[in-house]
Amino acid sequence: MNVCMVVQNNVTRDGRVMREANSLQRAGHSVTVLGLLDADAASPVEYLDSGVRIFRVFWLANAYRSLIWSALLRVLPVFAVIVVVLAAIAYGLKLLFAAHGPLAQGGLALMRFVRGAMAWSVLDAIYAVLVVLIAAALVYLIWRAARAYLGLFGTGARMRANEEDTIRRYAEALIKEGALDDADFPSVKSRIPSWVPDWLLAVTLEPLEWFGGNATRFTLLRYRAREMTEVAVRIKPDIVHCHDCLTLPTGVRIKKKLGIPLIYDAHEIYEAAATRMAGITDYYARVHKKYLKHVDGFIAVNDSAALYYHHAYPQTPKPVVIRNAIQLSPSEPYDGRLHDAADLPEDRRILLYQGGFSEGRGLPTLVRAAFLLPPNWSLVMMGWGPLAGQLKQIAAQAISRSGREGDQEKIRFIPPAPQKELKSWTQGATLGIIPYDGKMLNHWIATPNKLWEYPGAGVPLIVQPFPEMRRVVTTYKCGWVLPESLTASGIADLVASLSDEEIAQARLGCMRFIEADNWSARYEKRLLDLYAGFAGSGTHA
Repeated sequence: MNVCMVVQNNVTRDGRVMREANSLQRAGHSVTVLGLLDADAASPVEYLDSGVRIFRVFWLANAYRSLIWSALLRVLPVFAVIVVVLAAIAYGLKLLFAAHGPLAQGGLALMRFVRGAMAWSVLDAIYAVLVVLIAAALVYLIWRAARAYLGLFGTGARMRANEEDTIRRYAEALIKEGALDDADFPSVKSRIPSWVPDWLLAVTLEPLEWFGGNATRFTLLRYRAREMTEVAVRIKPDIVHCHDCLTLPTGVRIKKKLGIPLIYDAHEIYEAAATRMAGITDYYARVHKKYLKHVDGFIAVNDSAALYYHHAYPQTPKPVVIRNAIQLSPSEPYDGRLHDAADLPEDRRILLYQGGFSEGRGLPTLVRAAFLLPPNWSLVMMGWGPLAGQLKQIAAQAISRSGREGDQEKIRFIPPAPQKELKSWTQGATLGIIPYDGKMLNHWIATPNKLWEYPGAGVPLIVQPFPEMRRVVTTYKCGWVLPESLTASGIADLVASLSDEEIAQARLGCMRFIEADNWSARYEKRLLDLYAGFAGSGTHA
């Protein structure tokens, strides 16, 4: 089949997408991945060794041109309504304080009282009370409208009010794998009414994004979807495969235009992810509620996520669980590249974090832990992301306050490694850590790429006590679980407590885990079987 995958990044660092694309290509399918062109992308078009073709869509120019027309046709009328309302209020105030009329008498009486110019009569007091009541009523109506508006774009009230308790009950249910009643299932649902059009939702969310430093992200999504749809239609695929929530509307467009099956690959539980800015959680839930009914095949990242989607969105097809397992590959001798890049001596032990520097991953705590690590240990932060500046500032302040000689070597920040070379970099570490914050459901059930990338390089794990990660560590004896409460001292104390023999035994556990749970052994066949079920169903086969 001619397969079109759609992703909302430049594809370069997305190991899950590449594994799936390469497997499908090797199985005889023709795979094209549609991504986005950005500064980190190699080129607009790229061919991988497997034959997979990557198209990176340059969509911004047309999107911004369209946004101008959008402003003229949609935003300007909104401003016109605002101007009319303000004019009406101004005119009402003019009448209120005109020279004649009972309300004017009340207003003048109130002004005279404030100035203390004269004593009040009974009639003056009545007029003044009426003015105050009318003003209070107006303020109350405005407050109710503002509260309703903020509530419309807020996260689920139950999740926000007692999130940790909700997550613990959720995790307990997932561990027991017991059936959950839909009415009691603690999911986050969108409270955005179905009659609110997508374009209005996007325009409304844009000002909220300004405060986060990512202006126009949601407003431009519809233009991005249109551009990617046009490219996909020219490719004429037999099946479209969407990765992540934001690509789902694009996939539905492509499905409807070409009459082909749609596979949705949910990498996370987006409604309960770390990005909890006002509106975004509800936006994700809105997308799922509106578009999941169009999905023909569904992929979940693990059993816990599959359970969530089954109960939260019963219309979704039965999930096929494909975890973030890596390909089993032979290990080459370590060539020292991680130590060289971090400017550390070869005998230095490294606690490694690799991946995105983003909210909710416990990274500020991890950086502070670096300065509590035992002698001859350093923390290496290998990655990228919006928190990079904040994390470096935390490290600089800690070094400045301590004044201890050698603290400069306690932490290093280095760029992310190329996906093809990641194993050669990772194997320079002594331990790998996943310190994700446990305050959101998506992290409680997380099985990130790192859960396989560290052991695949022979590096034992330090993980949070969350159901999926804890199960891996305890089953295969390939690492250790942190205390319930994530603290800098807790991380450092765990590292200090480990003997050379314990680390060596955990390395053997890493081998057991990867040999038992790798891409080829378990998950590649699930993907190919899913596609086999759609063979011949596309209109362009």
